[in-house]
Amino acid sequence: MTFRYLTRWVFCTGLALLPCTAQDAAKVTLQFLSFPRALNPEPVELLVGEGKTIKVEIPTHEVSAPYKVPLQAVWAVGQTVDGNDGKPAFTVFGQAKAMVSTEQLILLIRKGKANADGFEVIPIDNRLSEFGGGKFLFMNAAKIDIAGMLGTDKFVVKPGKHTIIKPKIDPGIKGLCNILIYFRKDDQAKPFFSSTWPLSAAARGLIFFYHDPDTQRLRLHTIRDFP
Repeated sequence: MTFRYLTRWVFCTGLALLPCTAQDAAKVTLQFLSFPRALNPEPVELLVGEGKTIKVEIPTHEVSAPYKVPLQAVWAVGQTVDGNDGKPAFTVFGQAKAMVSTEQLILLIRKGKANADGFEVIPIDNRLSEFGGGKFLFMNAAKIDIAGMLGTDKFVVKPGKHTIIKPKIDPGIKGLCNILIYFRKDDQAKPFFSSTWPLSAAARGLIFFYHDPDTQRLRLHTIRDFP
């Protein structure tokens, strides 16, 4: 093989590989988690391109299996229905600007009992460096301010917001961490929850605060996940 032919072969082969490489680079991995809890939550469709959707599971007691999809500017979930012209049309239940992270956890906060009631869509950077083992995500889906202390770390979470904390281990408590939670009422901090949680470099925690739809009492829902 002459040098000139070899050069042409490498150049042409490189061109042939460019679309695949670019396509792979534009792929991201998504996982889903919905809230409040549901016994058998119905899946939703995720818009992954012009007129293209895939069905994704949105469990409430664990993080979903991963889905590798093309990166979009916006993550939109919904349902394909027949439009007025008889052609398929995508009805959006919720959407949010996508992150640039290659791994994202999509939190879907329900606005009602049915998927069609809508979702608040919250993308979280799901890379191990950002939300890996030993960290806790606190999501405030309630209507009041939440504050607390995890180990020696203090935090405040406003309604509709979240924070991720990697607590420092309390001196003398190996593998465990004290947790104290308060809520704001009449400009005063009221105690809500206290416990001791296990710490593990392999596990992470997701904690949701919400008001019970029947009693309107403040509740919390915890999930332990192994990324």
